[in-house]
Amino acid sequence: VRSVFLFSMAVALLAGCTAEQDTADRDLLLEQAAVVESLQQQVAELEGRITTTITSTSMAPPPTTTTAEPVPEAAEVFAAASPSLVFIEVPDGTGSGIVLADGWVLTNAHVVGRYPEARLFTSVGEIVDVPVHARDWLYDLALLGPLPEPALGTLPGLELSSSGGIRTGEAVYLVGFPGEVETEPEAAMTAGILNRRRRQPCLDVTFLQVDALIAGGQSGGALLDERGNLIGISGLGGFSDGNFGLVFAAEDVARFVDPLYYPGGGTSEAFGQKRQEATTAYYDTVAFLVTVTEAAPNLSVRASASSGVDVWLGIDTPDGYPPFPSYAEGEFDYLFGSPYSEEDPDAFYADANLEGDGEALEVRVLPGRYVVSVGYWSLADRESVEVESSHLLVPLEDPENGSRTLRPGDTESGVIGHLYDTDRFRIELAAGDQVRIQVDSLGDPVMSLYLDDNLVASNDNAGTGLYGAGASMTVVAPVSGTYDLDIAMFGDVPVGYLVAVLAGEAEACR
Repeated sequence: VRSVFLFSMAVALLAGCTAEQDTADRDLLLEQAAVVESLQQQVAELEGRITTTITSTSMAPPPTTTTAEPVPEAAEVFAAASPSLVFIEVPDGTGSGIVLADGWVLTNAHVVGRYPEARLFTSVGEIVDVPVHARDWLYDLALLGPLPEPALGTLPGLELSSSGGIRTGEAVYLVGFPGEVETEPEAAMTAGILNRRRRQPCLDVTFLQVDALIAGGQSGGALLDERGNLIGISGLGGFSDGNFGLVFAAEDVARFVDPLYYPGGGTSEAFGQKRQEATTAYYDTVAFLVTVTEAAPNLSVRASASSGVDVWLGIDTPDGYPPFPSYAEGEFDYLFGSPYSEEDPDAFYADANLEGDGEALEVRVLPGRYVVSVGYWSLADRESVEVESSHLLVPLEDPENGSRTLRPGDTESGVIGHLYDTDRFRIELAAGDQVRIQVDSLGDPVMSLYLDDNLVASNDNAGTGLYGAGASMTVVAPVSGTYDLDIAMFGDVPVGYLVAVLAGEAEACR
């Protein structure tokens, strides 16, 4: 329509020209008409584009608005999680535990030690005695339960979550019972951030380094993210002057807790007797558990060897420390006296270096469990010992007694069960064989390699493992033969470990 209109205008203009108008005027008019038509054409194209844009925009769905779920306040996180935390008490210590959704209680193995049951103080004021179902000394985990009624029906449970979603610098909370001494325990919470992840590839686990304050009694407690998810279980306490804590990541905890539920993962003890006989090797000891009660605090033990060789006798706590003596009222001056008498510095160790007489100890100790250890001084590979006690003696199993043989490529697990325990493995090597031997643990392992009782190599604190306290060494066999690898532990016990024999010039696992 616009084109016809413009053309008509041009014709009219031409028709209106007088004869006197020259050719230049007509050309000017035609040029102006062409310019007008070009401008109108551009306007039409622009209007078309605007119409298309408006139509497509009106047909598009309206934008959606996503509202992020609000992060709960710290008080809300505590209120939701704390009812699932329990205070755990055994005769010589306390700790924390987490009620799981299935009604079992998760804690650290070192919290319950070698006790067959523990007393729980719950968030609703109940006090219940619960059996220790199983322990994992390698990863320091223990499973208690199942909870009896009515606690089972009244306590909410927590689900093990995953720490994979939390980033360094995000808020975390530790909930447990640190430093609790009151008759009615109450859970406490400390706050911090995730500082970093510490991967321990040798044990295939991850620990979360946090700066939330950790104190005695927090072991077995819960690490929560800012939304209250259970992302770890505390237990390794603080390290360095800054008191950073290491918390076992929940996704790894779940892997190692599952086997504890099933047959074979449970805890059982041998039958106790007041007189026991056992055979031990020259590099090791035989050990027994005794339980001392408040009603019978006086413990007497006597040990001897059937062959008459010189023996030694020791009494220690299950975690490897001297017992604390117990005194009747008025018997000891706690203000000026020393719990360990200067007249008898070895009150819990007897070794008179006499053959044939045996050794004896008589002590008065606080209620709890203790380990009685017996060894001997002799060139004989093995000796039979006899132990008599005023209290029942329960033998401690020690399967790592030299019966297992390792070859390059093998990995075995073991447990150092008490202070004087030494585990032995045999390694078959040909002359010139080069192997790397490595021991990894949450504890502080040390190892030595012997051939015919002659030292070949020894190692401690090789810079491997979580704290750099692992043992690792490369050995080239001087001759073909069966080598003896002895493993012991510095510090707290019981503690598990993994020992690996790697062929050739294998790098140390760090």
